Amino acid sequence: MTPAYTPEARYARRAIALATFLTLVPLTLVVAGLNELVIVHLGGSRADAHAFTAINMATGIVAVPIVMVLFRRWPNLRAWLVGSLLINAVAFLGMNAAPSVTVLLIWRAIDGVAHLPAVTLLMVAANRLGGERRGATLGLVATALMAGVAVGSPLGGWLVERGVEVVYYSGAALLALAALASLAIPPLPAGQAAVTRHRYEWKRTSLAVWMPLVFGFIDRFTVGVFVSTFTLYLSEVQKVSPSERGLLMALFLVPFAVLCWPVGRLADRVGWFWPIIGGTVAFGVVYSTYGLVPHGALPWAMLLSGVTSALMFAPNLLLVSEFARHGSGEGLFGAFQVAGSFGFLTGPIAGGIAVEITRRGSGVPDYDAIFIGVGTTVVVIGLFAGAVLAPVARAWHEGR
Repeated sequence: MTPAYTPEARYARRAIALATFLTLVPLTLVVAGLNELVIVHLGGSRADAHAFTAINMATGIVAVPIVMVLFRRWPNLRAWLVGSLLINAVAFLGMNAAPSVTVLLIWRAIDGVAHLPAVTLLMVAANRLGGERRGATLGLVATALMAGVAVGSPLGGWLVERGVEVVYYSGAALLALAALASLAIPPLPAGQAAVTRHRYEWKRTSLAVWMPLVFGFIDRFTVGVFVSTFTLYLSEVQKVSPSERGLLMALFLVPFAVLCWPVGRLADRVGWFWPIIGGTVAFGVVYSTYGLVPHGALPWAMLLSGVTSALMFAPNLLLVSEFARHGSGEGLFGAFQVAGSFGFLTGPIAGGIAVEITRRGSGVPDYDAIFIGVGTTVVVIGLFAGAVLAPVARAWHEGR
């Protein structure tokens, strides 16, 4: 019996999944009401709205490597998670009380310092408990993560119609519950030296070892454009309400969440290569259609986006774990989060620049071109990664 199947390991995985779910709901709780929270409530601009979605990623990028180094010295998982999540809850209360956009962004920055390290440590915990079924274990965490994101979108759209303060108070309460749930996670077992090294060590001359970071970046980049630019597109062009915006996002995120665990199990059997490459290319194609499909077809586009995203995301976590096992070290999970954070940081920034430079005479940006450009970039990256990673997949399959 492997560690993945002991009762203690099953209990730990469930505790990690619950804490992950509760931690991620607040992340998208603020997305569906982005216009109301930043532009309407505080008189901010489109640029301020994009900054709101990006600044917590910027501070998270700085915080993750620092926390990973400190965690190596003081590996008390419960203490780190409880502390981070309670600070995150306080940041939500601060955002609610913010009298200006500047103060709002300061509290949002603190949100990033606390949130991203907590998610990274939850992934590290899942990796150590995975045993021979790391794909399924990491897939379960990915399902919990995306389920939290999926619940947050429609819930946030519903809450913001009842008041800005309702959104922030709800987020703070959920983060406090996540801190309580993290107390149920047992101390982490020591792993093999090659896995538990906290520094990401790679051969800089090899393109293959950069691919986990590339996938992490482009995945979050597309999400960054989605939650900022696509949200504004729905408001300005499609004229949909906050509740409908949240429901459309949920149609993307719910199948994404539901499928991560079975896709992770599939990756344990067939490998990570084909799900990642096929999912990346397919997702890029669907993303290119966002500005072209009529309003009635948007739900179908969101559903297809969720299915193809699951094919990308869960096997990518297994790919990160495999590179960690083959000598890169467990610190790769931190590097993966930093790369993803760069993606989520640059996504809203790129989207904000794009909506300004593509503005037509009517004042409406050329959203069609923006989404086609992003989708085409994803397809190209998927094809390039397929060529680079194919020899690696063959070598690992043959035990080399």
